[in-house]
Amino acid sequence: MIICFSATASTFTGVALLVVGIITVRRADRLAQIPYAAIPLIFGMQQLVEGYLWTVLPTQSQTTDIIATIYLFFSHVLWPIFVPLAVLLIEPLKARRKLLLLPMTAGAAASIYFLTALVTEPVSALIEGKHIVYHLPHRHDAFVLTLYIIGTCLTPLLSSYKSIRLFGFVIVIALIVTRLAYMHWFASVWCFFAAMMSAIVFLHFSRQSSPDDQAYSRSL
Repeated sequence: MIICFSATASTFTGVALLVVGIITVRRADRLAQIPYAAIPLIFGMQQLVEGYLWTVLPTQSQTTDIIATIYLFFSHVLWPIFVPLAVLLIEPLKARRKLLLLPMTAGAAASIYFLTALVTEPVSALIEGKHIVYHLPHRHDAFVLTLYIIGTCLTPLLSSYKSIRLFGFVIVIALIVTRLAYMHWFASVWCFFAAMMSAIVFLHFSRQSSPDDQAYSRSL
């Protein structure tokens, strides 16, 4: 029985990530750490939205379009700018912070582009092949997707923290797997994988900084 992509899977994942997110936010000891700590929490909210969408999609009412728009706001508009900002805020090295401005700019451009598309174009979603297919009309798919990936994936990989680089590595793996096996349902499946992987954020707050991290902090 395949339940990897369903209302049950999305809802269960959403609730689990809310719990993880609450724990990570509570463990943040500085205001600047809260955005990064909140990543699992926000992913949990996103998965709950998709879990609800699974239940209303068979009706294909105006409600489904509204819920689909909310989901796409999370997936397309929020993450390309939120992830770079969250990583930048807790980066201890000045040189790295300057380097992170490039993917943050790329992510911001993708966010603005997709926000414009959400406001100006019709949004729809349907269940197809045991997955949800989202439809958001826009042009320049390859270019904008490249900006999106630079913002969401490259930023964590450039961090001086090993735990954050690990987060970047696993979401890149999730991206590759989704691209190869689930391209038609990319928006739903990659976000589902990335949501599960966001639990790795807990590692950053679950133990003391690694020796390398402590060395970085002393170099400031």
